[in-house]
Amino acid sequence: MEYYYTALQSRTHAFLLERRMKSEGIVCDLAFMPRPIMMDLCNMGVKFDNHEFERAIGVIRRAGLPGCHVYKETTTPTDSTYEEIDFY
Repeated sequence: MEYYYTALQSRTHAFLLERRMKSEGIVCDLAFMPRPIMMDLCNMGVKFDNHEFERAIGVIRRAGLPGCHVYKETTTPTDSTYEEIDFY
């Protein structure tokens, strides 16, 4: 299963992005970030599914939030791996 996490600089940015995504009809959730991705800043972001990727990236670009990073999570039976996605 593949999910994407959007790491943001503040909880306010996380709430703002989640609201914008949901207003566009994108299924997403506020989520605490996995430790391999982020252990500082606000440790909260927005999680969305693989099939929402294109629409979600469009909203993220338009939001123009500073310090925003997107990570792809690939889960296997033994572990999870994370890869940063260049979305600009």
